[in-house]
Amino acid sequence: MSSGEHILRSLIRIVAILLAGVLLFVVGSMIGYGAMGGGNPFKVLMPGVWRHILEFVH
Repeated sequence: MSSGEHILRSLIRIVAILLAGVLLFVVGSMIGYGAMGGGNPFKVLMPGVWRHILEFVH
């Protein structure tokens, strides 16, 4: 395996891990918002909900 192939394989692995993390965050948010919050799970994807969450945190 050449150095270029090793770098490409490492970059693909990093991107895959980041995408999996984002996907798990979104799914977890939907489950939490739907099950614990009692709301529509897809509503968590709306920007207004995130504005409210960020205002609550600050």
